[in-house]
Amino acid sequence: MQLVTRLLLRLFAVGILMMVVTLSFTLYSAQKDIGRETVASQQVGQLISIQTALQSGSSLPQQVQAIDTLNQSDALRHLHVALYDQAGRRLTQPDSNAEPVSMLWLHKILTRDVALAAYAQSVPRPNGERVTIVLEPNPYSESAEALHNALLFLGLYAALAGALIAAMWVSVKLAFAPLTDILATLSRFEAGDFATRLAQSTTRELNLIVQAMNHLAAALAEQIAKQRDLLHRLQDVQEEERRKLAHELHDEFGQLLTAMQVDASYLLKKTVGQPELEACAAAMYDNSSSILSQLKNLLAQLRPYGLQGGEERDIALEQALRDLVRQRQSRGDTELRCTLSVDLGSTSVPQRLAVAIYRISQEALTNVMRHAQASHVDIQVSVDAVGQTLKLIVADNGVGLSDQIAHSGATDQQGLGLVGIRERILANQGSLQLIRVEPQGLAIEAVFPLPVKEAAHAE
Repeated sequence: MQLVTRLLLRLFAVGILMMVVTLSFTLYSAQKDIGRETVASQQVGQLISIQTALQSGSSLPQQVQAIDTLNQSDALRHLHVALYDQAGRRLTQPDSNAEPVSMLWLHKILTRDVALAAYAQSVPRPNGERVTIVLEPNPYSESAEALHNALLFLGLYAALAGALIAAMWVSVKLAFAPLTDILATLSRFEAGDFATRLAQSTTRELNLIVQAMNHLAAALAEQIAKQRDLLHRLQDVQEEERRKLAHELHDEFGQLLTAMQVDASYLLKKTVGQPELEACAAAMYDNSSSILSQLKNLLAQLRPYGLQGGEERDIALEQALRDLVRQRQSRGDTELRCTLSVDLGSTSVPQRLAVAIYRISQEALTNVMRHAQASHVDIQVSVDAVGQTLKLIVADNGVGLSDQIAHSGATDQQGLGLVGIRERILANQGSLQLIRVEPQGLAIEAVFPLPVKEAAHAE
């Protein structure tokens, strides 16, 4: 059902209900007015009886009392009866409600054009005296009744308006209640959770939005899955090329350099006593040893020890990271103190994720050494078995992200290797945060979900 149709139907239902209430109130008020008019007509008959009794010689004080009782009953409907003797003395009590106390100005406005002349009727007594019955008008009671009815109807209309507003508020609130779920789902989409789906809505317009969002989430999830698969393939190809290159370097250059070192060692022994040839043989031996050492470092970067396992067996991530830290600190080209903390428990990290952790740490260390101007870097790897996540933090006390970018003249590639880091994190369904460290520095925090079986094994 469309939202406009639903609102109109609910407002129509409220309008019908208020019409029924108004009609019931009007009939009730009319019933009360008819009852008061009936009583007033009976009291007029009683007034005629009092006049007749005065003419027949009944006790005057008794009739005065009857008139006072009649006035106090307020049943004459806007009249007050007064009785005067022949000398003009008032025998009955005066009207104590001649003027209202509240809203006197409004009563005067309502009665300003009303003629307030009293009607007098002379009644002869059997003893020859005459008394006068005076009907004194009291328009204020009529205006009070009019004001009372006006206030009642005003309250009724206010209740009608309030009911309509409440109905509109409830209708709109109920109609747009799914917006809270829509906004929450958009937040999940923003965080990369495209598995969430919205329930169907009873409002046609919102249901179209829900269907579009669910379709969008499915399309995005499919594209992200394809992107992750492509990144996995690219990274697998990179690792395979690194492995092949490492093997070729080891098999070809490693053997040649080893043979060269053996030859240089042989020449060094045979040229003892020949200074010029001995110096040349020593230089050959030292150079071959240096090249062989650099080749070993290069091979360690291309295919670190511990990351050569296959998919079928666990790999030594902690040992690979410790070798990486030891290798970087042994280079001696920078005064950088590096600390490593690895807490994997009994978790067996999958090979792809372990390789990603190693490569991210390797790239982050390279960035710190080249751009951060830091004296200390801390690498932490930990597993949260409850949350089924693996967290990697690389924090330094360098100049910070903005200064690093400005120093390196970064453009679209950011000059920090963050593109490659982001790709590896995306390929493993992780999340990345760049956190400023106080008083200075930068922390790269990557969180990866663990497979359920791995998390269960960690527990």
